[in-house]
Amino acid sequence: MKDSKKDEIYISDKKIAKLAKRLSKTFSLSEEEALEVIYEEWDLVESLFHAHTKVKEVHAHLVDEINYTYMIA
Repeated sequence: MKDSKKDEIYISDKKIAKLAKRLSKTFSLSEEEALEVIYEEWDLVESLFHAHTKVKEVHAHLVDEINYTYMIA
């Protein structure tokens, strides 16, 4: 059973809060709005944490993806 969860990753509330704080500063949002963005983009956030683990790196890649998405839209 342990092997079936091998690809799953636990992202702590502390990391989510740190990411929300960084996003709120980057995009001039409240932390609540930043949390909404994180949960709207949860699949992306989860894959970024799986690849990078550090909040700073996840933030940088997430900002790039958000900027790219809204530039096209």
